[in-house]
Amino acid sequence: MKLVAGNMLWTNINRIPNQYHYLNKSIQCDVLVIGGGISGAIAAYYLAKEGVNTVLVDKNIIGYGSTSASTSILQYEIDTDLYRLMSMIGEKEGVKSFELCKNAVYEIEKIINDLEDHCDFSLTECFYYATKASMVSSLKKEFDARKKHGFHVEFLEKEEAKKRFSFPTEGGIYSKFGAAQIDPYRFTHALIDQSIKNNLKVYENTEITNICPRENHVLLETKNHFNIEAKKVIIATGYEGRKYIKEKIVHLLRTFTVVTKPVKNLDGWFHRGIIRDNNDPYTYLRLTGDNRMIIGGEDEKVGGMNSKMSNLSHDDLVSNKKYDLLVNRLKSYFPEIKDIVPEYQFSGLFGVTKDGLPYIGEYEDFPHCHFSLGYGANGILYSILGGQLLRDTILGKDRPELALFRFNR
Repeated sequence: MKLVAGNMLWTNINRIPNQYHYLNKSIQCDVLVIGGGISGAIAAYYLAKEGVNTVLVDKNIIGYGSTSASTSILQYEIDTDLYRLMSMIGEKEGVKSFELCKNAVYEIEKIINDLEDHCDFSLTECFYYATKASMVSSLKKEFDARKKHGFHVEFLEKEEAKKRFSFPTEGGIYSKFGAAQIDPYRFTHALIDQSIKNNLKVYENTEITNICPRENHVLLETKNHFNIEAKKVIIATGYEGRKYIKEKIVHLLRTFTVVTKPVKNLDGWFHRGIIRDNNDPYTYLRLTGDNRMIIGGEDEKVGGMNSKMSNLSHDDLVSNKKYDLLVNRLKSYFPEIKDIVPEYQFSGLFGVTKDGLPYIGEYEDFPHCHFSLGYGANGILYSILGGQLLRDTILGKDRPELALFRFNR
């Protein structure tokens, strides 16, 4: 499956820090993590830190899948507004989901302090706004729900928002806490580097072709016909993880991203915060540490479960139109910034679930196998939750929060 297309930011501005051998013999381990993107790296980090004999494999190069196309916007708020989520899964459960995401933001801050690379991480603020007057009432309803349940938010009316931002807005929710930004490629490799010090074994260009759960372990076969015997398996292969699940658990979209060259000033961009509107599909913006502007959106649906994603190309008319729309939108949002020059343009698969939540935990057809499938805009935060919950499960600890993210919910 082709997951990304275009001229990627993270893998262009960062060199490949380490290369790993492919598996050339049969091995045994306590836990095998399948997937060498950010989800797998997080899961392996938590396990290796606990002294668990862990192996990580990826069929390609570490960090070159969906991770390379991630905009890495880290927000406690998820795609489904809190008041809508509460109506879908219950008030207590909806609030808990938001709280877990907020905690995950600050968990990443703690992890960064354990790593040698800062990974361009920064805590930030965020603005969730309406472009049309008719959409303000739903945002005020969302604001009331968050305020009631203790989230630190303020509502900016139209005139107050205009004082902070140079783009048209009818008002919106401003959050001073619970958001951050990071370089996902550097984060993936920094996690793996730290985990190797805790005896993690890593093999790239190692594709798993067969998974056979047995009574007390799982037997896996690679494309080169070597075997891996593991007591437990974590499948963190993102959108490719769908193939193991009978039910349709995610709808795939293609999202487009443009990254500029570093700009000299940020007039009209209040406090360097994350910005997104409440359109469908929505537009989202963030900054890098060196003042590159990132704008994404213009999502479009892609094929069904068995699609080969043949439309995920880069130089087609659709892609060029989407990129032009995003560049023009960015320039119109910030007319006082005169040096907006696009440098990277890419697209990638993006998945949405019915409630905006990930799928984490066991699936009945795969005994001893656990999934960490962080579908949605909060993929990295969901991967943090998956890493924590699955670590504790494997260590024999009860985590009732898994009920929020179970299959067949």
